[in-house]
Amino acid sequence: MANIQLVIFEIDGSEYGIDALTVNGILRAQKYKIQKIPGLPREIEGMINLRGQVNYIFNLRKKFGLSEISDAEETKFIMLNINGQVVGCIADEVTDIVHFNEEDLQPAPTLGSNLTLTYIKGIGKVDERMIIILDPIQLLSTKERLDLETPLVKLSDLAIPS
Repeated sequence: MANIQLVIFEIDGSEYGIDALTVNGILRAQKYKIQKIPGLPREIEGMINLRGQVNYIFNLRKKFGLSEISDAEETKFIMLNINGQVVGCIADEVTDIVHFNEEDLQPAPTLGSNLTLTYIKGIGKVDERMIIILDPIQLLSTKERLDLETPLVKLSDLAIPS
């Protein structure tokens, strides 16, 4: 019997879970200033400087098509290890860490071939709660992953030709 530990967080009143093994850390959003970068996909809010490293911050509200809210005191950045890179996701609040057994999980319901949400791994049930389990790798679409893998600038690009 497999057991999984999930970090549970809220966005717009819904509960989501992500495998705790992919979580690099949880940060209070108020302590960081997001630097906006023109030209990035709208789901990428910008970047922050975390211990001398530049990390992109991904806005799940925009990804999920939800309305924006101003930064609340409980807003957190969930820092995720995605393909060897640390990327932050904005969550309204981190609420819990839950252990699930395999029998408490079920696959995400399908809505037909026209709608595929590859970033949803399944649904976890705890009493009356339903927790949407996200796949951290699939959470970023291919285009967004490619944008993040492209370096911001090369030093050779900054050199003035002589």
